[in-house]
Amino acid sequence: MQASDSSAYFCLRLTAASLGLHVKRLFELSSGLFNSMELFILGPAFGLPSIDAECIATVALLQRLHRKDWSLVPTHDDREGLPLLVSSGRRICGFKNIARHLGAEQQEGDAIALSSFLERGAQTLLDISLYVSFENYSTTRSAFTQILPWHTNYILPSRRRAVARARTEHLGISSIDVDNVHEDMSGRPSGMDGVGKEEAFEVEAQKRASLLLPRKDTLRSLLQKPEHSAVFKLHALADNFFGPLQDMLGEEDFLLGAEMKSVDCLACGYLSLMLYPKLPQDWLASTMRRKYAKLVAYVERMNKKLGLRTNPEAVMSLAQSSPGDESLARRQMTLPWQTPARSGIIDIVAMTTQELVSHIPGLKPSTSVATIRPNTQLFWQRQLPTVLIALAASLGLGVFATFRMGISTWPRGEELHVFGRKRFSDYGHLGAALAGMSVFSQQTQGHAGSRMAQDDREKATIVDVEVDVEPTSMR
Repeated sequence: MQASDSSAYFCLRLTAASLGLHVKRLFELSSGLFNSMELFILGPAFGLPSIDAECIATVALLQRLHRKDWSLVPTHDDREGLPLLVSSGRRICGFKNIARHLGAEQQEGDAIALSSFLERGAQTLLDISLYVSFENYSTTRSAFTQILPWHTNYILPSRRRAVARARTEHLGISSIDVDNVHEDMSGRPSGMDGVGKEEAFEVEAQKRASLLLPRKDTLRSLLQKPEHSAVFKLHALADNFFGPLQDMLGEEDFLLGAEMKSVDCLACGYLSLMLYPKLPQDWLASTMRRKYAKLVAYVERMNKKLGLRTNPEAVMSLAQSSPGDESLARRQMTLPWQTPARSGIIDIVAMTTQELVSHIPGLKPSTSVATIRPNTQLFWQRQLPTVLIALAASLGLGVFATFRMGISTWPRGEELHVFGRKRFSDYGHLGAALAGMSVFSQQTQGHAGSRMAQDDREKATIVDVEVDVEPTSMR
């Protein structure tokens, strides 16, 4: 009996241990699945993980933090904003928000100032280099064609270029943008075709006349040409950005010391997109290589350390590869790439409809820049109008509810009080006597007036008039 009890107890212990092991394994699998992250970015281009600088910076941040349970998904759906991190059921958009979610180090004053400097200065240079310049935009659009489906290729590149041109309009560098000439001519009404032809004829005549004179271009005339003045302005913008950045780098390996921080990932995203793309007008990359060799070495060191170099064709071909070839291609990649996200018919219709609606004049969103002044009011001052409105509404609802529920009723069957001017009869007998006298005086005045009118009629004067009429002669 004891042997059977001990064997039953042993079997029970073994079953419980096995069940506990299965539960623990299931918990580990579920926790690993729950903690896995997906990073959605714009597709790769120019040998980089993305064609967007902030997306490259976010990839560098995840590589720096040595996160194993994450995957990289190229996409074109930017309705929520890119980069987009899906983690633990949450959707976090933007480099700063993702860095805060991943528990990156707290940024100090230098890091915050450097991040603002990068976002302001680097974004302007990238806008000019990739989008504003007509020749460079042709190369940028070709890169978009390789990573975008057919319907998005007509929407996303032109939208990003319009935003870039709006951000750099205040710089006055439209001379490098050939599209401005065509847009200015196409925007004229049909009756304005002849406007400006006389001035153009005079300018052309002056140019032809100047050819007959032995006149050479001077330094001043060369500097006044739009294309040369724009080039000087671009180089000045590049120097104003690269110079302070290289001074801050100094002899260190990273911008803020010997240790890599999140601001280094942000700088790597912007500087990589300036250095590596091969563009027809490579003024930005050539300036960086010729005058700022330390920054070039810094960018190359960051890309090598984080494994950011990417083959765009290999990544985009994952969607057409077989499972065996896909796994082999992933093992050869330095980043955890996944199959590019595909668009359904609903997504295509939604994106196309949204783009068409945005071009309707009445429904087009405003692109004006509004300056928001800091709110210096105290908390109670900001909330006072809301509190007063709430109190007034509560008081009104309370009064209505008391009468509706019968707690308070209107006076019924009681003496009616009328507020107005008092009469003589309200003062008792004396008032009644005074009221009678006033009525008698009014009647007396009325009789006297009617009698005087009758006397006037009786006293009317009657005058007899005699008229002599001469007899007319009879003919």
